[in-house]
Amino acid sequence: MGLIECDKTNFICERGVKEDELMSRSKWREDVDVLETEPLNGEAMTIAGIEEVACQDAPTIRTGIETLDEDLGGGLPLGVLTEVAVTKPSCGGQTLLLYLLNAARRERQLVTLVDGRYSFDPESTPPSLLKHLLWVQCEDTMQAMKAADVLLRDENFGMVLVDLSWNDMRELRRVRSEDWYRLQRLAERSSACVCIFTPKAMIPSAQVRLEMTRQFDFSDMEVSVSELAQMLEVRVLRLRQLEKSGFPKMIRGVAS
Repeated sequence: MGLIECDKTNFICERGVKEDELMSRSKWREDVDVLETEPLNGEAMTIAGIEEVACQDAPTIRTGIETLDEDLGGGLPLGVLTEVAVTKPSCGGQTLLLYLLNAARRERQLVTLVDGRYSFDPESTPPSLLKHLLWVQCEDTMQAMKAADVLLRDENFGMVLVDLSWNDMRELRRVRSEDWYRLQRLAERSSACVCIFTPKAMIPSAQVRLEMTRQFDFSDMEVSVSELAQMLEVRVLRLRQLEKSGFPKMIRGVAS
C-alpha cells in the first residue's frame, strides 16, 4: 500500500504506508492555487476575569468560530498541543474539524489529517478544503500515533490534525504518557497548529484542552454549517501559551 494521488494537489494515504515513504512523498507542488486570506489579529487580548492570554507577538490561528476564538484570546495557539474532547455523539466534532481545515486554507497552510478510525468523509467535504490536505487513514490507535509522530517532524505542514474520537477507549488507554509527551515536544518545536480529537479529556501533555458538550439532534441538521458552528458549545478547560523564552505559561486551568 502507498500514497494514492486523487488530484494534482490532494493525496490520500492508505493504511499500511511505510513511515519513510510517507516522509518522502509528503511534498507538495509549489504551484497550488493562491487563496484569499485575512490577516491574523496580532493584538494582545484580555478575557474578563482571566489574565492576559498572550503577549502581543504570540502566534495564533483563528478557527472562525467567534465564541471559541474569544475564549481562546484570539484563536488556537501555534506550537502547542491542543486536545479536543468530543464527549458525546453528534456534538459538532466534524464541524469544528471542517472549520480548522478552512482556517488552514485561509492562511495558505498545508494540512494533514491522521484519521484514526475511518471517520473522515471527503465526499461531504467542500472540494476547496481538500486541495491542500494530506489524509492518512489508520487501522488503530497505535498506527495513528506513529503517523502523527512522523508528520509532526515535517516542516511542510502548518496544521496537523489527529482524529482519535472514534477509536476504542481500550486502545487509547494503552498509549503511554511518554508517547503523549513526545508529541507535545514535537509540537513545540514546530510552528504548526496541532489538534488531537479524543472521546474524552485524557492527554496529560495537552497545553490547550477543549471540551465539546452540546449534543445536536436531527432538527439541528436543517441549519447551515455556519449556523451550526455558532451553536457549538466548546469549553476551554486548559489554556497555556508559550512565552518568548519558549517555556509554557499556564493561563487557565479548570479541573477536568
